[in-house]
Amino acid sequence: MATVTTKEKISIPRGEYIRLKKLEERFAVFFAYFEHLLDIREARKEAKQKKIISQEKLFKRLGF
Repeated sequence: MATVTTKEKISIPRGEYIRLKKLEERFAVFFAYFEHLLDIREARKEAKQKKIISQEKLFKRLGF
């Protein structure tokens, strides 16, 4: 049986690494935006169901 040795690390050219990091940042921004849209959708749904409380009551609940 032949054994295969592998390195624990691989080398990536600097330009490719930078490109992948930028891609990762773009996806992070996209997912943050998507999460924001989901929050807005949820807030609108709650508003339609009359689950909104006044700002004064909210501050009292939070202890301000």
